[in-house]
Amino acid sequence: MRHLASALAAVMLAAPNAAAEEPVVFHTAQFDDATVVSLGLVSNMMTERPGYDYDVIISLWQTDSRSGAVYSDPGKHRALVKCGDPAMVSVRGVDYTVPASGAGGEDWKTDLWRAVCETPVS
Repeated sequence: MRHLASALAAVMLAAPNAAAEEPVVFHTAQFDDATVVSLGLVSNMMTERPGYDYDVIISLWQTDSRSGAVYSDPGKHRALVKCGDPAMVSVRGVDYTVPASGAGGEDWKTDLWRAVCETPVS
C-alpha cells in the first residue's frame, strides 16, 4: 500500500509539469480548404523592455481537418505585449495597436493581447 501511495504521489507531482509544457491555444483560424491554424502561448514573462509589459513566445501548428495531418512549426516566435493604454503587440519591431475591448477572435494579435492581459486573477 505504501508503494502505491508513493507512486500516485509521484504521478500527481509530475502531471502539472507535463501540462505546463503544452502551449495554451489563444487563436485558431479555419480556412475553406479544411486547414486549421492554431497559435499557442508557450511562455509569458514580464519584460524589462521599456514600453512593454510582457515578452512572450508563440508556437504555430497547422492541421488538415480532413486527413488529420499535422505540421508543427519548429520555430518559436517572439512578441512583446503592452497591456496599458494604448494596448499593443509588437512583432519584429512593428507595433500593432489592438482594441482593449470588443469580441476578438478575428485577429491573432488581439487574441494574444487578451490571453496575456486579461488573464483572470484568482
